[in-house]
Amino acid sequence: MVMEELPSWARSVLGNDGAERIESAIADAESRTSGEIVPLLVRRSSTVGHVPLVSFALLLLCVFLSDLPAHLAELGGPYLAWLGACWGLAGGLALGVSRLDAVQRLLTPRIDQMRQVDLRAQLEFYELEMSQTQDRTGILLLVSRMEHRAVVLADHSIAEKLDAKVWQELVDLMIQGVKRGDLAAGMTQAIQRCGELLSPHFPIASDDINELRDHLVVKE
Repeated sequence: MVMEELPSWARSVLGNDGAERIESAIADAESRTSGEIVPLLVRRSSTVGHVPLVSFALLLLCVFLSDLPAHLAELGGPYLAWLGACWGLAGGLALGVSRLDAVQRLLTPRIDQMRQVDLRAQLEFYELEMSQTQDRTGILLLVSRMEHRAVVLADHSIAEKLDAKVWQELVDLMIQGVKRGDLAAGMTQAIQRCGELLSPHFPIASDDINELRDHLVVKE
């Protein structure tokens, strides 16, 4: 994937050559296994429509607890005018801060984030037709940027050979990459480890067909 094709938010977390490094890791891992590895980066999985309203309510609470309009009125001008100005300021600030990932993450319940990222992974597994591989050897590595969460989802053939607990190592590698500001390295390491786990059970065949494109998928 050419970096210019990526949205700005994805370029900011992947760096200049992140997509190329990830795609090189896929090709290398799949040279040793018939497994089909698909890394997916999404901007967010959770609904955040509530965040501006909650932000506005919290800012208004701060205004009233501090009695800011009354203090401003002491400088001159009617109290109601200052009250209206504070409401307007709170509204503007709420719209601004509600766009920040950190604020969205803070104001979205953790259990909701976990559930919605898991649901997004299941949806994307089928949207990307990963369940259609001939030997059911697709495996999805999803990172949801806003939530700082990752999910590994494997098709039936892989799930029968490898316990779901082994994928926690891959999840940890990806999340560590997010937290240290080098998502590309985290995903690359997870892909490499994925190849190591798959190759003993699903070795590459001489007539192997690459059923899913070796590239990083990026979605909103």
